[in-house]
Amino acid sequence: MFRPDPHQVALEQTGRKEMEQFFMRRGSAVTYLLARRRAWFAAIADTSRGNIEMESREIEQIERLILDVRAGRVRAFELTRPKRVAIFVTD
Repeated sequence: MFRPDPHQVALEQTGRKEMEQFFMRRGSAVTYLLARRRAWFAAIADTSRGNIEMESREIEQIERLILDVRAGRVRAFELTRPKRVAIFVTD
């Protein structure tokens, strides 16, 4: 008899995709965010067409996160583009 994986069924029911989770020290989290920001700038520079407004908003949100993580105001955050990740900041 076929029995579906309960984890897979729960994901299908909620419509959410799996998300990678990382635990990082504060400096590593800031470095990760800086790399993501550079990737968004590169995406804007590489595409003459596209949704530059959406990409600019992503950059603004990442810049705010960089400041908040650096100052210790944020201990966990999620990014959904280009792939879903959850970052938990440890001291």
